[in-house]
Amino acid sequence: MKRRKRELLPQTEQLKHDPIEDNEYFRTIIDRVRIEAESLVEPDIRLGRSLIVDMEIKRILKEKHNIDWKTPEEMNPNWDLL
Repeated sequence: MKRRKRELLPQTEQLKHDPIEDNEYFRTIIDRVRIEAESLVEPDIRLGRSLIVDMEIKRILKEKHNIDWKTPEEMNPNWDLL
């Protein structure tokens, strides 16, 4: 039986996220903090900007709300995120 090329490709798994994001209360706080973090990061940065924004989100959540949040990069160590 001949296999199609698509079947030979490795299966990709979905990106994991911090389970705290599933809670509606925390999700609201994270969304507000994301807007604040976006405004703090230089808009001219293109490559790697999302990683910088995520680090700002993590910092703000810890400093202002005492919430320990894991970035997508921390939750997916085998992925190369830009």
